[in-house]
Parts: sequence; structure tokens; C-alpha cells
Amino acid sequence: MINTVPNLRKSPPPRNKNLRVAGTLPDDSDIEFIGIPSTKQCIWFQYGNQHSFATLPDNIFQLLADQFHSDYRAVLDIGEMTHDYDRQIELYTYYVYGDADFSPDVIDGVLQPAENFRDHLDCISLKWLTKDITLNGSPLNNRELLICDMMLENYTDKLMAHNLGIALATFDHHKRNLYKKAEVDNKSAFIIKLFNERI
Repeated sequence: MINTVPNLRKSPPPRNKNLRVAGTLPDDSDIEFIGIPSTKQCIWFQYGNQHSFATLPDNIFQLLADQFHSDYRAVLDIGEMTHDYDRQIELYTYYVYGDADFSPDVIDGVLQPAENFRDHLDCISLKWLTKDITLNGSPLNNRELLICDMMLENYTDKLMAHNLGIALATFDHHKRNLYKKAEVDNKSAFIIKLFNERI
């Protein structure tokens, strides 16, 4: 999900009131990373306590570092931001796991798949190998993601086709493929699906 910078949308609260951020209960050993958009820092929750990124257990830090080093694009991009190694891993964590969602980022010491989180619409992490924005578990390509963004902004089909530089019939084909991927058959259901999947 995109952070809440002005002019960007915010997802509605979850309907299921039993959903909660992972790690926020005293008996919850799962870990949830939460990014702070203004500083691009991360905090983490486990056993009902909030912690600074600097206090992350070594084994979890190493998992993040290994995943970071497996993605040369992330290494190059973040290497241009800072030379401080710990900060590089924190930035990587921010971009990959920074959304306060309802799925743990670490379960039983195992990193989970990247979240549908973007710092902004054209977030740098979208070109990384270890980061996908997914719909029903299927990665969205750049064009599909752009269509989703425009639909969430309530653009008309004609305007979306114009912005993409394609014929309306071609746009309809892309839209049908997205609906199929989302397992829905209309725009309203599709928008709900996008919000539920935090795209």
C-alpha cells in the first residue's frame, strides 16, 4: 500500500475487527516491520513491544541482509543513498516490508514475501528483483499497476486508454485480463479487491 503522503490515497480500515498488526500482543512471537515515511526508518513489533531497528536480533538482520544482497538492483539503488551498511539494510526493509499490514513479516524466523507497499506511486523498489506488487499472488507488471492506480483515482476508461497511448479496445483487453487476475467481473469489485490487497 502506498504511504499516506498528501494527494495519495489511503486504504479503508479492515472490515474484520480481529485483524491486527502482527507482533502487537504479548504472546505474539511473529515480527512486523513498520516503516516511518518521513524518515524511511523502520520499527518492529514482537511480543507486544515496539523496538528500534538497531535492536533487531542478529539472525533476522542477517536474513534481511542476505535477501538484500540477492538483489543487485536494490544494492545499487540503496548504495547510492548511503554507505552505512546497517542503514542500507534498514532502507531495504522499509521499502520491502514497510507497510503496517495484518500479515507478519517474519514467522518462526522465516522472512515472508514482500508486501504490496510503495513509498510513492513510482517507488524505487518496483524495479527490484525481490519486490513485486501482487494481485491474488500474481505479480503485476508496470502497465497493470498503472491501470490499477488510475482506476483507484476513478479515471474513465477513455482517459486511461489515452494516458496509456492505446486504443480503447486494447485498454478493454487489458482491463478484462486484470479482472480475470483479480477473479472479479466489474470495476466496483475490482476496486474493493485492490483495497483488500493493499495495492
